[in-house]
Amino acid sequence: MRGRVGVVVVVLSMFGAGLAAGGIHAGLPLSLTTTTATTATTATTTTTDVTTTTETTTAATATTSTTTTAATTTVATTTAPPPKPKPLSAGKQLVATPVASPRCLVLAGFALLRPGRPALALGPVAVVRRRARAGESGVAYPADGSVLTASSVGLSGSGCGTSAEARSVVGSLSLFGGAATIRNVELGVRDGIAGKKAAVTELTVGGKEVAAAPGRPIVIGTWGYVVALAHPDRTQAGALAVHVTKAHAGLPAGTVLLVGFARLAPTKARPAAKPERVEKKPKAKPVKKKAGKPTKRKHHLGDGPLKVTPPLGLPNYVFPVAGHASYGDSYGGYRGDVPGNWHHGDDIFAPLGTPVVAVADGRLNRVGWQRLGGWRLWVRDHNRNQFYYAHLSGYSPLALHARLVKKGDVIGFIGNSGDAFTTPPHLHFEIHPHQLLRLHYNGAVDPTPYIEGWRKLVDHNPPKPVHPPFPAGAVRSEARYIWRELLAARGLVVKAPKRSERPRVAVQGGDHGPSTRRLAASPRRTPAQPAVAARQSSGMFVEGLVAGVVAPALLFAGALAYRLRRERA
Repeated sequence: MRGRVGVVVVVLSMFGAGLAAGGIHAGLPLSLTTTTATTATTATTTTTDVTTTTETTTAATATTSTTTTAATTTVATTTAPPPKPKPLSAGKQLVATPVASPRCLVLAGFALLRPGRPALALGPVAVVRRRARAGESGVAYPADGSVLTASSVGLSGSGCGTSAEARSVVGSLSLFGGAATIRNVELGVRDGIAGKKAAVTELTVGGKEVAAAPGRPIVIGTWGYVVALAHPDRTQAGALAVHVTKAHAGLPAGTVLLVGFARLAPTKARPAAKPERVEKKPKAKPVKKKAGKPTKRKHHLGDGPLKVTPPLGLPNYVFPVAGHASYGDSYGGYRGDVPGNWHHGDDIFAPLGTPVVAVADGRLNRVGWQRLGGWRLWVRDHNRNQFYYAHLSGYSPLALHARLVKKGDVIGFIGNSGDAFTTPPHLHFEIHPHQLLRLHYNGAVDPTPYIEGWRKLVDHNPPKPVHPPFPAGAVRSEARYIWRELLAARGLVVKAPKRSERPRVAVQGGDHGPSTRRLAASPRRTPAQPAVAARQSSGMFVEGLVAGVVAPALLFAGALAYRLRRERA
């Protein structure tokens, strides 16, 4: 009898050890496996074990419960969600007045740029000649504050031309019912440049604080985006630009709201800076290389962003976008899928469907769809300089049916085709001077020093867009969707395509760095999803359970059969 009890105890011990091994292999809590093993080993000992369970809910509080076999204790910890920005109460309604071309300088806290209409200044305006000052507190537009509310607006300035110094400051700003809030917006004018000093403090969108990087678009809901710290300009600028891409709060699509606004008297375009002369250094004597040491590859011109601004040789170029636009100096930024891995141009943001024009008289070439640039084209002027336009939403009749263009001719419309499909509408613009054409695509120079002095045209009665040839393959649905958006933006169809109809197109990388679009499958391994991890854990537990139950059961059966045979014999 004692022998049978001993066999049973040994087998149960093996059973408990198998369960413990299976649980550890499957990643189960150690407390659960220890309790099972200890309870199975002896029936006379009572084991008190602690198991902790954490429940996560989608409510505003999270509760953690701790249960013990002897007593039950509940500890509740409440974490309040971050406070949502509350829109300021509506204040005194701002009066809208047309902004005329000044003899010197005009300052305003806000400006409303509507498509095809003159710019409007909202609230107090300071016309600077020698010295001017204006301000207001507790303002709203319109009366209910559905577009904006602010606690204060302060304007001050003196001087004129290159000696002008001015400042526009807006405090505690709330846009579109709290969709975006800013603690402070400041725009400065110095040396005849608007926006040379600009600051946006504590920008919050959707309840989250975001960094106000120069020229970086930040999407607001489904109806628009905001671009902070607009690029300095000699004509007009705003420290913060809110682009309304779909009708919202009584404003039509294509409206731009500028916060911290300045308009200067028109000045003559500055000639492009001449390249600096580089003195040739005497050639050093060749040094014999020691065997076995690796040699470093020499850096050649065009391997990275260029720091020269060679003259283009022709006067009076025009800005490539007709109408209000904002841009930042993004030339030279990292791009992983283009030659040299750097950004070859600037991104100029404007409402969808804004006309794009030829910067000079010249010839069109390479008009059509390209994988990264989408609908794109090149303009080659009479001095062999080349200009690249990308991410268009469509072309003008001239671009599709003619070869020669005049300066200011509409050749396309702002869009986000190609790898920019989920970014705000913009034009990717490059300049390839004739002196650097030998470098091929890497001969692109920084467009910013050139375009900041080019004359800007007004969007006036542009031609109707022409149906461009759609690309074949998976991107065809993307092109069709962009084309329908363009027709709606130009008022040629009543209804724009719904956001739910946006196609999902898989691309790898893009002209603007890591794309927010759904990327193609990557060969790299990714962490397992929760459901997959659970199935793997379950499989490992079953393996451990078989090792802890089946094997001891077989051993027990064999030992018991052997014991019975010996007793019968």
